[in-house]
Amino acid sequence: MINFDKKIVREKLTIKPKDTIENKNIARLRYVDADENNGKKQLGGAIFEVDLDITHPLGFGYRDTAVPVYKNNNVFLAPSKSPYATVAKYSKEPHVDGYISSENYKELLKPSASLIVSKIGAGRVVLFADNPNFRGSWYGTNRLFLNAIFLGSEIRVPE
Repeated sequence: MINFDKKIVREKLTIKPKDTIENKNIARLRYVDADENNGKKQLGGAIFEVDLDITHPLGFGYRDTAVPVYKNNNVFLAPSKSPYATVAKYSKEPHVDGYISSENYKELLKPSASLIVSKIGAGRVVLFADNPNFRGSWYGTNRLFLNAIFLGSEIRVPE
C-alpha cells in the first residue's frame, strides 16, 4: 500500500470531516455494544458500481462504462486533481449489494475514486482503492489489473 504521508504520490485520500467536542453532543453508549458499533464503521465486503473511462488504456477491452467492483477495505481515494488521471469513479448511486454504513456511504464512498493513475517523475503509479483480483473469484475487474501490468508503460497522464 502506498504511504500517503510520505508524499510519494500527489493524490489524496477522502477523509471524514473531524468532529470537535464543541459541536458534538457526546452520547453515553453501553460498553457491551462497543464492538458492534465499531464494526458498523468497517467495510467487510460489498459491491459497488464504478463509472469507468473505457477510452483509457486501463479500460481496454471493456464495452460498458458501468463496472461492478468488490470493496472490502476502508481505503477511499479522492478523485485526482488531474482531469485525465481518475480512471474509475464510483457512480452516482453506486451501492449494488452488501453492507456499508450510511455515514461511510455518503461521506467517503460516493465522492471517491476507485482507480487513479498518478504521475511520478517520468513514471506512473496505478492506485486501486478496491481489490481487482479478490480471491481469484471476482472476474469483472481482473482485466483492469492485467491492463495495468501489460499496458502500464504506455499510459501517459496528460497535463
